[in-house]
Amino acid sequence: MNLEISLEDLLKNGSHFGHNKKRWNPKMEKFIYGEKNGTHILDLRKSLPLIENALKFALECSKNKKKFLFVSTKKQHGEIVENIAKETDNYFVNFRWLGGMITNWNTVKNSINTLNNYENILNSDETVFTKKELSDIEKKKIRLEKTLGGIVEMKSTPDVLFIIDTNREHIAVLEAKKLGIPIIGIVDTNCDPDLIDYPIPANDDGVKSVQFILDSFKKVLASDTNENTSDDGEKNNE
Repeated sequence: MNLEISLEDLLKNGSHFGHNKKRWNPKMEKFIYGEKNGTHILDLRKSLPLIENALKFALECSKNKKKFLFVSTKKQHGEIVENIAKETDNYFVNFRWLGGMITNWNTVKNSINTLNNYENILNSDETVFTKKELSDIEKKKIRLEKTLGGIVEMKSTPDVLFIIDTNREHIAVLEAKKLGIPIIGIVDTNCDPDLIDYPIPANDDGVKSVQFILDSFKKVLASDTNENTSDDGEKNNE
């Protein structure tokens, strides 16, 4: 599989745009090409090998059936994160990161069980609850679903975290570091790349930038399934 990404595609999707130069982390200096109109510009020539390295790691994880948790609580990334998780049979958090979401997994599992119980109650043809009680349960279910809907099928802590904007999602970063879970992260000019195992210096705000990078990983994470399907098809035709 060709894991190379074109510099032209990154430029076309605005992956080189950083933050205002006043909002920068000096640890990102080595990845910054310069500035334009007060905005830092990332050096995508330095980003490219890091993206390819992260893609190789993701491919190896996929082959070993490792599970990914995609994280971005920015509203503009909600659908992107949900789609890649569902299309690659992984998990996502796109509304709010609860403190202890992976470091206090047993408590989170209890909340998931509560959500499942609410679902069962609301889907049951027979109920002992009044209309008002059912309405309250529906509201509680909706609140829990926003936060836990993307991990409801997750049986244990994930093998890898993929975080968009590691500065904003600093609690998720710290929890992963505490548990020794490797992190792939899109790091903009205001982030600390030293905290991330596989940093990707790129625009972590722009929808086109994030979509393009995640689409590249989607191909890698779906490849193992596709190869298995192809192999099965060949065997069935023999």
